[in-house]
Amino acid sequence: MLTIAQLAHTFFKPTLTWLHNTVTAFKRVQPVCVGSCTANAVQFPFDGPIILLRSRGAVVRLWTRGMQRIRGVEYVLDFNTCNVRRSLRRYDVRVLHAHFGYNGCRTLRLKQNTGLPMVTTFYGEDVSALPKREPWKSRYPRLFEEGEIFLVEGSCMRDRLANIGCPREKIEIQRIGIYPERYPFRERRPRPAAEPLRLLFCGSFREKKGLLDALEAVRIVHDRGKAVNFDVIGDGPLRDEVESFIRLHDMGSYVRLLGFQDHTAMIHAMNASDLFISPSVTAADGDSEGGAPTTILEAQACGLPVLATTHADIPNVVSPGSAELVPERAPEILADRLKTLLRQPEKWAGMGREGRRWIENRHDVRKLAAELEDRYFQLTGQ
Repeated sequence: MLTIAQLAHTFFKPTLTWLHNTVTAFKRVQPVCVGSCTANAVQFPFDGPIILLRSRGAVVRLWTRGMQRIRGVEYVLDFNTCNVRRSLRRYDVRVLHAHFGYNGCRTLRLKQNTGLPMVTTFYGEDVSALPKREPWKSRYPRLFEEGEIFLVEGSCMRDRLANIGCPREKIEIQRIGIYPERYPFRERRPRPAAEPLRLLFCGSFREKKGLLDALEAVRIVHDRGKAVNFDVIGDGPLRDEVESFIRLHDMGSYVRLLGFQDHTAMIHAMNASDLFISPSVTAADGDSEGGAPTTILEAQACGLPVLATTHADIPNVVSPGSAELVPERAPEILADRLKTLLRQPEKWAGMGREGRRWIENRHDVRKLAAELEDRYFQLTGQ
């Protein structure tokens, strides 16, 4: 088997389920995970090798923490350590695959010292907001020059990566994959007239997720006489603003903030809901999804009709028959489309079936992992 090093910060974060999906779906290559720490081993089991960066002493640890607070969590940490290089030789690693652009930068010295080819996958903030900030603004040109392949989720992110200097001929599309069978499919049917319809949002409380637009749309629909309950899974820096909005508009009787939930609880919430809302936007600092939220894939796998925006690569990860898309930052339009969908429950089952078919055909992680394996073999000439 060809051995490939997968480089990221943490193995595995609940918000990065696609990474765990990918490394467990390989059949023809052996993944070796290289990172700063491990987490959530029960929820995301992995029986392959994991190489952790070793500390270089108390003084360096203190300096690193200080620099991280000043420059960002990924700034100082570098994969080029003696124990990593020894481990790569021991496992006969043939390709380095860095996940996120900043981890690609962290891998450059390791690439230089090992002579191994490198793949870097970009996902979102690393192609939208970070290229405008140091140190990434000055580091990315070297990454684009020295890396062999750069992977993105869709055509929108491909264009953005090219626009910040990555040679277009080095960019290839690699879609995000999930295990469809892990998502219970249910056709949505009309609820009894007296029962509120259940709406769901899943995402961090950050500007790019568009939660405030979702809340405004739900408020408009509720105030126009439609009985709805809106469950919100997630948390983050905008929590105070979100809570203030709910209090200001007296939405506490039909909006529930459920906080962060584990993946099993999130799937259960999807299964219990009638409609999934994901109105992503480009934030004031330029941050965006880059590609598209993985939760949109998961919602379609569950048979949920999706209401989202024409943001980034969202139009490329939904079937035209499974989702309704509206412009960014247009809560009135979002509310109108939501009310229309809620008045047409007879359409939900068909939208759900189309969404499930779309995921099985285009986003099954086993098919996509096989495509990625082909890229590795081509890169090594095997």
